[in-house]
Amino acid sequence: MDIGSAVKFPTEDEKWIAKVVIGGILSIIPIVNLLVTGFYLKTMEKAIKGSPGMPEWEGWGELFVKGLLATIICFIYLLIPLIVVTVAVVMVGGLASTVTADTFPNIFAMFSAIIIGGILAIIFGFFIPMALAMYVASGSVGNAFKPGELISRIKSVLGDYILAYVVIFVLMVVLSLISAIPLLGWIIAIFGGFYIGVVAMNIFGNLYVASNA
Repeated sequence: MDIGSAVKFPTEDEKWIAKVVIGGILSIIPIVNLLVTGFYLKTMEKAIKGSPGMPEWEGWGELFVKGLLATIICFIYLLIPLIVVTVAVVMVGGLASTVTADTFPNIFAMFSAIIIGGILAIIFGFFIPMALAMYVASGSVGNAFKPGELISRIKSVLGDYILAYVVIFVLMVVLSLISAIPLLGWIIAIFGGFYIGVVAMNIFGNLYVASNA
């Protein structure tokens, strides 16, 4: 997999700047940002169908529905890490309200739970791109939850899949660091985040095509 070409993929569209500007603006509006998620999936769909490229900003209803369904799929996959963190925070909060002599163990336990939840989120999140590709390719949400096929497809392209996941993760971490820059960093993060999302969906769409069930 050519990472350099993959990262430059959006710039191959002659209207890529306008599309990124629209995507960045929509991404910061609650609920409306489901359109952005739908756009990502349309990007993945084009890759799977063999006509890679950024889609047009059109068919808003379809984009919204796809974005909503994708969000539900992601939520279900991340439900276990969310439950772990939530339960831990609630339990530690309850202990802290009754035990005041030494709060350090409570704080340590809470942060440990958050760290474990974060690790679980990374692990479960590893499966999400392929799960979304399985949904996009079939049009059925149920196909996103076929563990046998999911694992088989990932295993068949494991090296490139891990590389893609790590590269996207690192890009997002770098972007989050840039966002700490007053004002300018926040602006870069908004549009950069959308750009990276498009890159990721194109990469994983291509990996789905190369995979075997």
